[in-house]
Amino acid sequence: MSKKKAIRIVLWLFLFGLILAFSTIFYMFNMPRRNVATEKAIYSLDAKQLISEFKKDETSANAKYLDKAISVTGEIKGIRTLDNQSIVYSLEDVMEGVSCTVDSADVLSFASRLKTIKTGSKATFKGRCSGMLMDIQIINSVPE
Repeated sequence: MSKKKAIRIVLWLFLFGLILAFSTIFYMFNMPRRNVATEKAIYSLDAKQLISEFKKDETSANAKYLDKAISVTGEIKGIRTLDNQSIVYSLEDVMEGVSCTVDSADVLSFASRLKTIKTGSKATFKGRCSGMLMDIQIINSVPE
């Protein structure tokens, strides 16, 4: 094989790899997000019960709830709006309770329902459990 032919093959392989890499990156940044609103909740439970399970055995609770659509009901103890216009609702305890984050896109879709949710009232959110930091994180939440 001549030196020119070897260089040409290497350049074609490099170009192919570059196109493949950019295609993968483009897909990853533009893939549709998971729509929890259309999913059926695998578990429906009270926020106090969810907190209790995580405090009792976080490893088994993670195995049971992590990345699954769950429906959680509890008393609203705090409401805060983030810089990106997402809203975080704290159930049962602001520091060690359940934080349900409603994404900014869903805030617009569920605006009328979200306006009725006030501190001290009971509410139910369906979302994807992402584990426990200081509190239990439920992301991509929508009100039920």
